[in-house]
Amino acid sequence: MTISEPAQTAAMQSFAPTLGQSQHQEITVILPEAVPYSAAHMVAEVFQTANDLIASTPYRVSVHSLSSPIENDPRYWQRRTVILLGDLHQRWKLNTAQRSRLVQTLRLSQRSILIGSAIFLLSDGAMNGGHKVAIHPNFRAAAMEENLEEQTEGAATAKSGRIHSAISAFAALPLLIEIIQQDHGHFLADAIGEYLGLSQNRENSSRAFMQLRQSACDDPLIVGALKVMQEHIEDPLKIKEIAQMSGVSTRQLERRFQEKAGTSPLPAYRALRLERAQQLLQHTSLSLPEIAVATGFGSRCNLTRWFNKEYKSTPQHMRQMSFAGDSAQACA
Repeated sequence: MTISEPAQTAAMQSFAPTLGQSQHQEITVILPEAVPYSAAHMVAEVFQTANDLIASTPYRVSVHSLSSPIENDPRYWQRRTVILLGDLHQRWKLNTAQRSRLVQTLRLSQRSILIGSAIFLLSDGAMNGGHKVAIHPNFRAAAMEENLEEQTEGAATAKSGRIHSAISAFAALPLLIEIIQQDHGHFLADAIGEYLGLSQNRENSSRAFMQLRQSACDDPLIVGALKVMQEHIEDPLKIKEIAQMSGVSTRQLERRFQEKAGTSPLPAYRALRLERAQQLLQHTSLSLPEIAVATGFGSRCNLTRWFNKEYKSTPQHMRQMSFAGDSAQACA
């Protein structure tokens, strides 16, 4: 991840997922001068969630100011979305060099989102002609003076060609989900909206469930079987029993899992149970034997064995990392 100021690098490490060989989409967040890079955390969290819910790593987030040099090569911008994150209180002031970089950024980027006071960057860069924006009430009078046109009065978001806008970072969240939808389809976008609480449907927010469901392209038989598995975490059913409850033979269920999800029912079931164990380790004070029972592993030894195989870590170590500080030793 590219960071424009070295002093911010450590604070931003969590925003940069590890990249594999697959293509990735760059998300560049640009902040006003002197605004801490932590202001971009909410935006980064949306794309980090996308990375967590699919096997590849589609997004990489970087944070800059307009004091950073701008890359001239158009190829650099082919898969890049720029988010200009302004606040709700004051104008974003630019010097001559920053104004030049702004215009170059808006012209070259694949997509741009202007948030809050960032809408004034269009007029600062003499690019407001032909673009309609979403204007926060705090800025409506000033926007009229600068000939910024509101797309729909009172609207929280607006889209005008490659330039999108939102009245605040909170209002911009649906635009971020829409970017993911354009890149990866409705299912992943809906799953992320559900996971982050942006959707009324909270039926399943398990990452493992959504990953398997996505891999299976929402196959009804597999989704139904996964729901049965989630309902029987503490007392795991046999795969034969799940097949019977799903109205198919064991062989049919196993074949469908292999064809659609690329795995068999037993590892899928185990992934759901391990994820539940991880959640209990991180967010409760239950003992390891209690967690083993609550997730159907029976014994601490069995839980530890599968935990090591799946996460390359022990349950004790994960708990210590979650309960850092004086309580870490007590949780081991």
